[in-house]
Amino acid sequence: MSSIQSGDSDIYCLEPNDRASNTSGLEIRVSPEPRDVFQQVFALSMASNVLYTLKEDQDALLECLQAKLPGIISAVGGQWRVVWGPVIWKARPDDADTGPDNTWFIAHSPSVTFDDGSTREAYVVAVAGTNANSIYGWYENLAVGRVVDFSAWVRGRFTQPPVPVNRGDIVPTGTYVAYGTAAAAHTLLTEPSPPGSASEGLKLHEYLNNILASESTRVVFTGHSLGGTLSPTIALALAESGALKAEGLVYTTGGSSPGNRSFVNLFTQTFPTSTSTYPETGYAVWNRNIINSRDIIPQAWSTKRILSPAQNLNNIPSIYGIPTIPFIEFVMSWLKANVNKSHIVYAPLPSHILLTGKPEETPKKVAEFLGVALGNHNTFYNNVFDVQLPDLECKELKKKTEEEILLEYPVIGDIEWGKEHPVEVEAAVTALRASGVLDDNEE
Repeated sequence: MSSIQSGDSDIYCLEPNDRASNTSGLEIRVSPEPRDVFQQVFALSMASNVLYTLKEDQDALLECLQAKLPGIISAVGGQWRVVWGPVIWKARPDDADTGPDNTWFIAHSPSVTFDDGSTREAYVVAVAGTNANSIYGWYENLAVGRVVDFSAWVRGRFTQPPVPVNRGDIVPTGTYVAYGTAAAAHTLLTEPSPPGSASEGLKLHEYLNNILASESTRVVFTGHSLGGTLSPTIALALAESGALKAEGLVYTTGGSSPGNRSFVNLFTQTFPTSTSTYPETGYAVWNRNIINSRDIIPQAWSTKRILSPAQNLNNIPSIYGIPTIPFIEFVMSWLKANVNKSHIVYAPLPSHILLTGKPEETPKKVAEFLGVALGNHNTFYNNVFDVQLPDLECKELKKKTEEEILLEYPVIGDIEWGKEHPVEVEAAVTALRASGVLDDNEE
């Protein structure tokens, strides 16, 4: 494995014989204990996603997770146990045909050996990604056309929901985050732990503000996919508000960009990147977004190739080879139009890019493209960490369809939705072009 640097990103080249360099035909193996700290954190991240193939009303989903999560966490090793949550939130709690809109919890271990050799008390805040066919999840993904003044929202110490900034009031020096991201982050911070969950009645920011942290205590924020966007956002919000009493670390995989360059700069100042301690693994670095170079979700939401050559929406149509699929290009125009309505330029958080090759055969159909994309967004990371997503079954819950699972993800779900609603997408792009919102200038 070799490495190079490019701007805010570290790029690691996986060798052809590395298991993660090809996501097809590989079995996911569970790493034998003891797992290193990064594998443990990723396993906890995956634990927050155990309901991603299941659906029911909010109460049934929560009851299942409350019963199953302690056993899942104990299997991670490292003396982990749930100390806050789990919490499940749905915009429509009685809807039995969708999964959770957000799922999150805090785990604690009194003794974790970190990569620097130190043994510390640790908390992990694990945030799940979007779930299939969730209207709220779709809202979080596509609500990039409006932004929130991040600093103003944090100054309020989460007493009020974030409010979108009028586009005419946006200034070049402002620190902005997508409205969908800020709204979801507010829910994560302010929804109390429900009856039957640990620390019942306490909100997440209240719990973290009240922990009796020693100088050696660390709090790690983790998530995959949309969780990889939300967890750094809440980490920065807590640090800026003064509610984070211990040393904070961020460890995300496959996340998209939360906000603009000023947001990235503030994040980098607050959570400086560590030096990779196990370079042979490709994942041993804190405060960077661990991403697969063939994962389309971290390509969102930058639209300017000159500012972010390794991560921007323009890379997606040809990410698996050429010729490209015209419909994929069309959907990217639709997504860029939504981004351009924000009047900001999104910038990716510092990334740790695992560089992998293109598939042997270039996808020719949208369904083939989505299949390759899903493997590169899920299976790839499981193989890198040797961590399997826990298999969860509760007889009260129903399984989602393949289409519903595709709709779960940012960008992947956008393409799937566009495939199912081509007339609506075409009408939207035509209207946006007519209004001058759609700017195809990639510079």
